[in-house]
Amino acid sequence: MEKVIKKKIDEIIRVNHAGEYGAQRIYSGQIKFCKKDDLKKELKRIIKEEYEHYEFFNEEMINRRTRPTLLSPVWHYGGYFLGVFTSIIGEKYVHACTEAVEEVIVEHYEEQIKFLEQEGVENKLLKKIKKFRADEDDHRHFAENSNMRQSGVKLFKRFTRELTKFAIKVSKKY
Repeated sequence: MEKVIKKKIDEIIRVNHAGEYGAQRIYSGQIKFCKKDDLKKELKRIIKEEYEHYEFFNEEMINRRTRPTLLSPVWHYGGYFLGVFTSIIGEKYVHACTEAVEEVIVEHYEEQIKFLEQEGVENKLLKKIKKFRADEDDHRHFAENSNMRQSGVKLFKRFTRELTKFAIKVSKKY
């Protein structure tokens, strides 16, 4: 495999590993402070899938000797804080956070799928990312269908989308 493609695949694995870890931290904070049993049950279902995604990328990192992001401590505390904060301020913000984060992740995974298909490499990685994209889109649909369209929520969602894009950008390289 040529160096440029290997470098890009390492970047894909690093950023996806970081993202799945951040997602776990968000959902962990939300679950801990969630007061609604039906919402908590759904969040537990979602976090289970996030653990599956994380474990795959963690194994890939080890097998390929890809270094993790240097920003893991930021995603550890920042993700958890975002989850706690959204859970405390209310269910509509939990949904807005999930919807915003998962929208960006679905777009991000689609870019990776396009790259991997164009290069004709990494069949196992491509299949997993396609599966994970479908899972994340399911999480997004759940949140979107449950969310209330209020102006404060829209603003928060826009902020969370931009925050997620920033996290992806820096996790690719650092």
